[in-house]
Amino acid sequence: YKKVAFSLMPFFVTSYILNSKEEFDIIHCHFGQRGLYGAVLKDIGIKGKLVTSFYGGDLSSFVKQTGKEIYNPLFDKGDIFLPLSNGFKERLIKLNCPIGKIEVLPLGIDTTKFSLLKRRNKKAVTLLTIGRLVEKKGHKYAIEAVSKLVKKGRKIKYIIAGDGPLRKELEKLTKKLSLERNVDFIGSVNPDKVPELYKKSDIFVLPSHKSSQGDTEGTPMVLMEAQATGLPIVSTLHASIPEVVPDGKSGFLVKEKDVEKLSEKIDYLINNKKLREKMGRSGRKFILEKYDKDILMNRLHKIYLSLKAENNKVY
Repeated sequence: YKKVAFSLMPFFVTSYILNSKEEFDIIHCHFGQRGLYGAVLKDIGIKGKLVTSFYGGDLSSFVKQTGKEIYNPLFDKGDIFLPLSNGFKERLIKLNCPIGKIEVLPLGIDTTKFSLLKRRNKKAVTLLTIGRLVEKKGHKYAIEAVSKLVKKGRKIKYIIAGDGPLRKELEKLTKKLSLERNVDFIGSVNPDKVPELYKKSDIFVLPSHKSSQGDTEGTPMVLMEAQATGLPIVSTLHASIPEVVPDGKSGFLVKEKDVEKLSEKIDYLINNKKLREKMGRSGRKFILEKYDKDILMNRLHKIYLSLKAENNKVY
């Protein structure tokens, strides 16, 4: 069984397919928007089973901008649809995707790159957020929560890794709240340096929420990585996050934009080192069992095989 894997990209891949003499058993499109290109290929006579993976924005802001019927041609032509969470499965059903064509397939991480780390005893507890500085990540709510805790006398260092359009606005908020000594914007970080950030930290914070444009998270990879290193999580009841962070077991989840509850849960973990360690162990076990990339790749391979492709090539 020979596999040749590609992500369907518009324009140059479409041109390649049209000019190629090869035939493909499977066309796998990553993101719903690209799935629509796949449906067009089917319309013009390209053979092959059509698989589409959905990741978040393609089921939220894109649908809001284009209308709820945007994927009807894809649902008609496609053979199987792979949302990365049960929540996204429900969104597909609401958009009239045939339920029999849906199979949930989460994203996974290379768990061999992340080990259970021992945290050193420090005077200050270190919080960490990794993510682009955009609205849906909710950085401002974390900063406001830190402000409340600092006013209560908690010794906190909050590291914010990532860059984006909201950096100046967030730095301005930090200054307004007199948190220059507590909050450290370190900008974009090389992936090779990310494990070191997890090692330095005690609690991972990600207060994601639905943006004003309707954009939502998928299942943030950083939540999986952080748990794989044994970090307890404080995040939100948003999108697919409850599926990747078991509330009360590997962390705490609060309502979106709820600064009071966010600060309360962070404070509870600050004051309970043993609980942080217990949640860390639980989180790592959960990720190893549910989100290891090799396990999930084997599932994808079985899905390909189930389509009973006619040829020996997979596109």
